[in-house]
Amino acid sequence: MNNLIEKAEKFVEDLFKEKLPNTFIYHNYQHTQRVVKSTKELIDNSEINVKDKEALLLAAWLHDTGYIHAYKGHEEKSAEIAEGFLKENNATQDLIEKVKKLILVTNFSNTPTTPCEKIIRDADSSHFGKKYFEETSEFLRQELELHNIKNFTNSEWLQENIVVFTEKHKFYTNHAIEKWGPKKEENLLELI
Repeated sequence: MNNLIEKAEKFVEDLFKEKLPNTFIYHNYQHTQRVVKSTKELIDNSEINVKDKEALLLAAWLHDTGYIHAYKGHEEKSAEIAEGFLKENNATQDLIEKVKKLILVTNFSNTPTTPCEKIIRDADSSHFGKKYFEETSEFLRQELELHNIKNFTNSEWLQENIVVFTEKHKFYTNHAIEKWGPKKEENLLELI
């Protein structure tokens, strides 16, 4: 692995230890590690070039750093933090722009169009197609409550998840569709 990616990993670990409140029980270092792991899996099962691989892994590490500043609009803050970190580490302007663009596409309201955008988006939402979905879903629910964003009753949360599964979320890469799609269907059936 290259030095810049290792630096990003250490940077994010330290940043979250020092500045991320412990009320972030879903959007935290463990979630970031899962997104990086899923990103690597998707990269290994795609045909992207080496330069794109570096941008994707940097974006995976840095994509939620903005939570230290804001809940709503954290993607923009994450892109700013990424830009600062990358400039400090002498990254090219091209790499900085790629990473920022990838971070911004993790916002559910943005539609990924390039292969790299599809990879980062699928990696960030890979939990929908994993066996630990129920656990991570409950962490997210509690986090939303702890941050006074919304308190969901059990039935409201169930309904919210069903809507996300059926209307808002989809996998974009072939690998995610083939490998995570069946478990996503199982998870949806359990919700229903």
